[in-house]
Amino acid sequence: MTIGAAPSMSLPEHPLRLLLIEDDEDDFLIIRDLLREAGNLHYVLEWVDSFERGLNAIDSDAHDLYLIDYRLGADSGLELVRHASARGMQHPLILLTGQDDSDLDARAIELGASDYLVKGQFDGRLLGRSIRYALERATARERLSRSNTRSTLLQRCLEASYNGVLIVDARAADQPIIYANQAFERITGYREEEVLGRNCRFLQGNQTQQPGIAEIRRCMAEQREAHVVLRNFRKDGSAFWNDLYIAPVPDERGVITHYIGVQNDISERKRFESELAYNASHDVLTGLPNRSLLEDRLLQGCQIARRYARELAVMLIDLDGFKPINDTLGHAMGDKILVEVAQRMNAQIRPGDTLARLGGDEFVVLLPDLAHGEDALLVAERLIHSIARPYHFNELELHVTASIGITLSDGDIEQPMKLIQEADLAMYQAKQHGRNNYQWYTEHLNQEVSERMTLRNELQKAIETMSFELHYQPQIDARSGAVIGSEALLRWPHAERGMISPMQFIPVAEDTGQIIPISQWVLDTACRHNRQLLDQGLARGAVSVNISAVHFLRSNFVETVRRALDNSALPAHLLELEITESVLLKNAERAIELLHELRALGVGLALDDFGTGYSSLSYLKDLPIDKVKIDRSFVHELISDRRDAAITQGIISMAHHLDLMVVAEGVETAEQADFLSRNQCDAFQGYLYARAMPFAELERYLQQARQPGKTLKK
Repeated sequence: MTIGAAPSMSLPEHPLRLLLIEDDEDDFLIIRDLLREAGNLHYVLEWVDSFERGLNAIDSDAHDLYLIDYRLGADSGLELVRHASARGMQHPLILLTGQDDSDLDARAIELGASDYLVKGQFDGRLLGRSIRYALERATARERLSRSNTRSTLLQRCLEASYNGVLIVDARAADQPIIYANQAFERITGYREEEVLGRNCRFLQGNQTQQPGIAEIRRCMAEQREAHVVLRNFRKDGSAFWNDLYIAPVPDERGVITHYIGVQNDISERKRFESELAYNASHDVLTGLPNRSLLEDRLLQGCQIARRYARELAVMLIDLDGFKPINDTLGHAMGDKILVEVAQRMNAQIRPGDTLARLGGDEFVVLLPDLAHGEDALLVAERLIHSIARPYHFNELELHVTASIGITLSDGDIEQPMKLIQEADLAMYQAKQHGRNNYQWYTEHLNQEVSERMTLRNELQKAIETMSFELHYQPQIDARSGAVIGSEALLRWPHAERGMISPMQFIPVAEDTGQIIPISQWVLDTACRHNRQLLDQGLARGAVSVNISAVHFLRSNFVETVRRALDNSALPAHLLELEITESVLLKNAERAIELLHELRALGVGLALDDFGTGYSSLSYLKDLPIDKVKIDRSFVHELISDRRDAAITQGIISMAHHLDLMVVAEGVETAEQADFLSRNQCDAFQGYLYARAMPFAELERYLQQARQPGKTLKK
């Protein structure tokens, strides 16, 4: 395959002929795209995808530069480098590999590669620079190997070279420099006259124990070329990375008379590599360690705890109230909050501790080497207080808090990342306890979460087959004893656990969003059943359906109710929707708006569990509802507890003054019914009259209830 790059006014007229020997098409596409970003390269790229084709291409010697993958199926790209060197190829070869291995680097250079690049650690500019440098080094080698008759041309080439070039006298004592080109002065700051007669070691400064220096000595002893990277120093004392190529020059008898050193300042390349490595392990926004580096630090923390019998504390911090700020004020403001939160938390931990960002508004703190696990509490309290302080940006005062989960370990754990999961569970426990606090992880919590996960999975299976039932509890008129309606109550008959209470699975369904299809099924089924009762002449008022706050506040809820009525052909006044006060807590204005739309639809509206919430009194007068239902918690103790009795009397009186009907739930004794009747409660619902029953039993119950003279008043 051949691909050409667009010509540039500053590039040579004839394009470079580049050959990529790579058996992975994805890697070919990456290299192709990087070459397009290289800049100032006028080239034609050809691609072969196997070792054999690469071997044939090298033998044909038809290209200016070869990019060779290290792994070519079962074969090694090093063999191609060795083959090219053995046949005396003058064109440069650059080895590409997926592993950063200094030994492999040295081996590749030793065999004749011009450069060694690690995939994922270079961009188009670095690739282009490597190609240019490889070509320049190859050109320098070629020109230096020509006969002395072309010395004038060689001298000009050396002076014009982008690479620094030194020539040293191998026969003189201490091997002094006898030539330095202008590029050497540009790179090092030393003029030629300042270095003539000196040994090159002055460039090393105090860095005399570098591996590359030992490699140079070995190569000189063996009278062979050397290619090393050294940390050298300029005249002004600043350090730079020197990609140094040294070639011995023999006379006609084979005696080494000179060494030529070609140097290249690769400091920018090293900086890019360092940045790439840093970004791979750090969060770009906050500069904190990311998940990858966190895993390493966590492993180290476990090792320290295990070796020295210390404690390791892991905290997972989730910001409360961050999402509304991010959604309403924009991501730029959210980023500012995250950066300042990171700075505040960093100020509260020790130098040896780790603060990492998992992503979003989640952070992790590792506290290794604790003498006592309780010491983590002091840090958690400092973090909570620090994060809770106001944030001031552009005359805005913003507030976020933190929910923190904490777990401890002695380091004896097979999978250290499990500690993050444990801290995460504890963090959610902190949120359930009101946020802006910390909670410890316990095995009981783990068991609780495990059971919750099992329940969620089983619930999903039940949703797929809609393996639920609706039971109905009649509502009784307090004066006549007649049935005036019923409440639809969801039941889940489990094949192994028996009947599972809604108190167990409804909270799980609301947390996971599974409540939406369940609530829709309840609404559709209740409407259909009441229509059947109507057709049989058994309908006694509206069927009440409990609506989850999650379902109620969805944008299409009113349309959902309208569709359920249309599909069942049930008159709207025979459907009553029960909402709880939690709906008002979530979004009171939106809730009131939806209630008005539902009232316009013609359905009845009731406020369930009245008196157990926090905002009823302020909004009750604005709600377009028909009735309130007194929660069973008040009814249960109203005979024995005068406070519950007073609250119940107050609810009935207030509701009647607002022209609302009152239904008491959980009426189980005649004494309760008598008290409620004396206080003008309108209707009852409870075991005293009837338990919740399947639809078939409800049909029989209503047939009996319509017999002449039959009432259910106790």
